[in-house]
Amino acid sequence: MKIAPKNTLLFVLFLLVGFVTLMGFQSKQKDSKYRSVDIGEFPVETILIQLGDSSLNHSMSGFDSEKASLGEDLIRYGRTKKAGKYSKRISKYFVCTDCHNLKREFNSLSSESSSERLTYAKNNGIPFLPGSTLSGVYNRTKFYNDDYIKKYGPLVENSRDTLANAIQLCAKYCASGRYLEEWELEAFMHYFKKNELKIKDLDLSENNLKNIQRYSLLKEDEKSKLIELIKSSYRQSYAAHFLKPIDTGKRLYGEGGDVENGKLIYRKSCLHCHGGRRVTYLNLDESQLTARMFWNNITNYTDKSLYQIVRYGTYAKTGRKQYMPLYTKEKMSDEQLNDLVAYIKKTAEK
Repeated sequence: MKIAPKNTLLFVLFLLVGFVTLMGFQSKQKDSKYRSVDIGEFPVETILIQLGDSSLNHSMSGFDSEKASLGEDLIRYGRTKKAGKYSKRISKYFVCTDCHNLKREFNSLSSESSSERLTYAKNNGIPFLPGSTLSGVYNRTKFYNDDYIKKYGPLVENSRDTLANAIQLCAKYCASGRYLEEWELEAFMHYFKKNELKIKDLDLSENNLKNIQRYSLLKEDEKSKLIELIKSSYRQSYAAHFLKPIDTGKRLYGEGGDVENGKLIYRKSCLHCHGGRRVTYLNLDESQLTARMFWNNITNYTDKSLYQIVRYGTYAKTGRKQYMPLYTKEKMSDEQLNDLVAYIKKTAEK
């Protein structure tokens, strides 16, 4: 697996430009003609470095718009057009957006609550997917966390703290595809750099923003506290804990579940891939027939039982590479699963 190269000279120049800009702001504070620097537009990484924090291990000095555009094509469509010709597909079976949103998934970027995530999906018209959003992935430091070692074993060891290696693992194994070529990986990294977190994305108070603007006047302990505060304002990693299917004797089978919540989950999760066979061979809709298929299998231990399929997913195999990823505890709670079952039950009884 190859890691995106760094350009040390450009990186140093990039930091110097940011430093000079902020220093210029401070020197002009007494100039009545000078309004203000929009600190919200500054990248989070740049501010953290200027406060004394270490750079990310995949840190980039900037991005190339053309490469970022190629990266977005690869993420959305699995291939792109380069030099007048289409590139070969990364996978015949999946694209990144089958499992990952490209937009933020929470009002507060420090949250990983599944209920807050579903509410945000409802209010902002995005799917409710098994993978973490790719928005802000440039600013993360850990990947394939916690229980993913149970699924991918030693493969995650070199990917947990390296973004480029995590991309390669996803392309080859999660997407049932292949490793990216060097230019493709570079395009991914430029897209992620383009969409890195900005200070405006964080829930910081006016006082904290003022402290960032006057950072050179702060004491070292004040800078350290500000670094800690900024980092606590967004997720540097997402937890991932696998749950076993609820024991049959403890299943509520929809009792007390929120039917409307279940309908929302069904539309934004199940139908995202299964609606009209968009991704997989199994076609699902909102008919009574489909609901009865699920309800009739609700107590069994096959992938037709929602209790099984949500927690275990399926594995790729010969003739059926479009496997279903599982939903971790953090991506769909047992309460939300009960809501989904409540919706299926009600639809089956119509």
